[in-house]
Amino acid sequence: MIMKRGVLFLMLTLSMSNYCLSQEWLTSLDAAKRIALVQDKFLFMMWEDATSIPYPVIMTDTNGTQVLFDDLFKNEEINEIIWKYFVPVKVNENLYGELYDAVKDSRSKSYMFQFEDDNIKIMDANLNIVNTSFSPEAYFNLSEFITNYGLNTSFLNSELRNYAEHKDFGTSYRLASKYMDYAILVNKNVRKDIVNLAVVYLDEAKKHLLTKELEGKKDFEDKINLLNYSQYLLDNKPRKVLRLLKKFDASEIDETTESLLAFVYYTAYQLRKDEKNSELWKSKVSLVNLRKAELITQLYL
Repeated sequence: MIMKRGVLFLMLTLSMSNYCLSQEWLTSLDAAKRIALVQDKFLFMMWEDATSIPYPVIMTDTNGTQVLFDDLFKNEEINEIIWKYFVPVKVNENLYGELYDAVKDSRSKSYMFQFEDDNIKIMDANLNIVNTSFSPEAYFNLSEFITNYGLNTSFLNSELRNYAEHKDFGTSYRLASKYMDYAILVNKNVRKDIVNLAVVYLDEAKKHLLTKELEGKKDFEDKINLLNYSQYLLDNKPRKVLRLLKKFDASEIDETTESLLAFVYYTAYQLRKDEKNSELWKSKVSLVNLRKAELITQLYL
């Protein structure tokens, strides 16, 4: 049941204690990016013109009752909640062209739809959209949205900073790999979005390989392919992974690639509950990756 506001904010699911003082939304993307890195948060971004239109939201109190608020932008307490979990920023429409040109040739249709829409865009500190699979209903449940996307990004901080400072194959690949690991840890409702974001950075790593002459290029290509296969492990599609691995050329691979290959094989067989074939690869998997494989398998017990 949806009720009009008549319930005290103290009863909302999110405690109102220890909030920061009320703040206006930022209008500078550069400032928002810096704060996001310092505070280990995602950005809560909207086009500025869209913030002039009432945006009704629902929040859930401690009794599970849904409470309707007529406009997200005109409610001080909700603004404080947003600031607690995100870095809110409204972006002037004049920046649309510049931001569009940066992504128009390298993003999926769902990504571009979210980019162009008036809805809320959750972005990482490098301005890549996280919530590409999210499609809000007529009444937007902010409590559920925060549960899914109000994530602490300290796990990613080092890789996010390195990428922000210098974009090349190494920083793109390492951030993609870190996001793939992060996807194991997050709420299942947002896992696909995090995997999709990992693929965005992986695609950037591929582009760097195409445009730069790097020693050991085949090894890098192999690592990209294996990390790309990992996304299907997180989607519980081991048979697809095993089919892809049949096409993988393992005749000349370096030690780190061999370890990654063993991890992908081992995890795929673990997901299939094929202990016989799992054991064939287990000894080649690092302790860190054995733990990772265990976590992935536990997602689908």
